[in-house]
Amino acid sequence: MRSRSTKSITIITFTLFAVLLLPKVCYAQNSERQFLLIKDDATYRLTLSITHSLYEYYQQKDHQLTLDAFAEFVTPYSLSLVAADIRSIFLDEEEFVNAVLTFIRQIPYQAVEEGRYPVETIVDNFGDCDLFSFTAASLLMAQNMDVVLFYYEAESHMNIGVNLSTPPEDARIPVSYVSYGGARYYVAECTGDDWQNSWRVGELPSELEGADVTVVTLENCEVISPGQVSSSFGPLESTTISLTLSSSYAIEGNPVIISGQVQATDPEGTVTLYGTTSDNWSLLGEVEVDSFGRYVFSWNPPGGGLFYVKASWSGDSERAGADSEVVSIFVLPEYVVWAGGGFLVIAIIAVVLFLMHRTTRPHGGHLDEDYED
Repeated sequence: MRSRSTKSITIITFTLFAVLLLPKVCYAQNSERQFLLIKDDATYRLTLSITHSLYEYYQQKDHQLTLDAFAEFVTPYSLSLVAADIRSIFLDEEEFVNAVLTFIRQIPYQAVEEGRYPVETIVDNFGDCDLFSFTAASLLMAQNMDVVLFYYEAESHMNIGVNLSTPPEDARIPVSYVSYGGARYYVAECTGDDWQNSWRVGELPSELEGADVTVVTLENCEVISPGQVSSSFGPLESTTISLTLSSSYAIEGNPVIISGQVQATDPEGTVTLYGTTSDNWSLLGEVEVDSFGRYVFSWNPPGGGLFYVKASWSGDSERAGADSEVVSIFVLPEYVVWAGGGFLVIAIIAVVLFLMHRTTRPHGGHLDEDYED
């Protein structure tokens, strides 16, 4: 059985080597976007804040844009705070839909080949018909509205359909809808050059009249995400989050304690923890903060190597979210500890045997002068 000192020497040796490889890390800045909403004679400025961790989470997801995958790009949970703020002004469902359409059209139009998620579209600040449709559908579904995607394959176009309790009253042309599953889904075109006065719900662009449309239902949309976009009609309070590991090194199979604190006024909710050994972050877990914003999480590293860990807090309707700095930890594989300890023991035994051999070996010298044949 290897001694504790042998194990410690092995760990210290590999830890010192790993420390030389640790890169310098820093905080990532939030992305902030502003949108205008107009009702009657009042103008409201809505400020959105998105943590870099949430943006990275969606960047790492599959972006292949196929008919079967359309629903997966709809993410109502991530935009639920934004949707709640818009709905707080536009209580009527038709007004709410039209407000969402004006919100979406403030993002500049630019053709995109691959799929993107609403958080990416907002941060990147450009998109096309399908990306705008995913974002609008997410906002409406976040307020429990019945929404589908309308896909016009021959026209390479997409918009959405919304099931309203009564036909639209503000449409300026004859109302268009698609009957599906016993419900009427009124067309809502998400593109348009004039964000204030372009298409309203129920109005179908003339180039789509008579076009074949595929109805894409959204029961396979994203149910939960590791964070949300912060949203407020006033300035969002800046926050920070700290992260500390119980040690700068660990042995595979032994837990590492991750702790920290959200510095904000009356913080609540959950902290999301991420880890990686390369460029792709994976979820380590989520943990509730206490009344002081503190959190503690026990993590078992899945293997050996150099790991990076960070924490993220999404914020809320009054406070912007925040990401912690990235902290590095070297996890020593169990087999290395055994192998290193075994090698050290063998080396020690070899040295002892060598010294013993030197001590017991006969010494050579001159013949005694009185020796006679």
